[in-house]
Amino acid sequence: MSDISNCLMMLVNLSSNRLISKKEFAEKLGVSERQVSRYKNKLSEIFNIESVPGPKGGYRIVDKCLPVKELLTEDEIMLLKLKLFSIDAGEDTKLKNAIDKINYSILNNEKEESRIQFMPYSRIKPQSDEFKNMQNEIYSAIINSNELSIEYEDNNGKKSKRDVQPYKFFSYKGETYLIANCLLRNEIRFFKLVRIKWCFVKTIKFEKTIDVDKLIKEYEKNNIGIFCGEDINIRLKIYHPIANTVKERIWVDNQVIYESEDGNIIFEAKMKKAPELLSWILSMINSVEILEPKELREEIKEILEKNLKKLK
Repeated sequence: MSDISNCLMMLVNLSSNRLISKKEFAEKLGVSERQVSRYKNKLSEIFNIESVPGPKGGYRIVDKCLPVKELLTEDEIMLLKLKLFSIDAGEDTKLKNAIDKINYSILNNEKEESRIQFMPYSRIKPQSDEFKNMQNEIYSAIINSNELSIEYEDNNGKKSKRDVQPYKFFSYKGETYLIANCLLRNEIRFFKLVRIKWCFVKTIKFEKTIDVDKLIKEYEKNNIGIFCGEDINIRLKIYHPIANTVKERIWVDNQVIYESEDGNIIFEAKMKKAPELLSWILSMINSVEILEPKELREEIKEILEKNLKKLK
């Protein structure tokens, strides 16, 4: 067989996802092991092929299917994810299987946790065709660097018109956000997509001068969410059994946990005072004592007192 035929035959065998030795390939293709190495090097220019050393080593395809390197750009993957999120497969088993294959191959980020099935706390409401069309228009503006006019409804129900420079979509807690430079505030803002009531793609172009990926990493530092506030040093006493849940996870990189024999813990960390921090503390209110800072303790106390009044 020709070199091209041998390469194709090698690829077909690798698609089984099992580890195949150079010796086995050499016998199947009728060539030397050195020639098998040459074929592998050529195939590796296009496909993700792993070399496993040792007597029991060999070659195997890294992915569950045969995704081509650089086949999809980051923007194309983002669009594909959005389309998949909007598909309701219903009882169509073939469509469900197709979506699963894409999710478990091209779209996965190679982290093991992405391959673990999980049950979501809640589900996102199905969106209308009108919303999906608007989503596509925003995506087009991101790709082509066009400014957008949007009407946005905040968490309090207040609507406002904004002119923004869209940078990218961002997924957080199952919701999709638009990361954009808000010209009204002159700063990067996160706009929850379902709260954008309408949009208009302007002909005005803009240059993407802000490194939003770097900005997101900064937001993640000392934070348990995407919304920022001032840095504060917190000290909490968390009681058993909630203490077990807290100590099992990394909430922020700088956290320090002191365990006591009675099963309680002292949690210390520098964290951003943001809505997520307040929600986190309130979620374990029956099992937490705020030792520091005093201002945080007073704020939580005020929230609780307001809610107690609603129950009277």
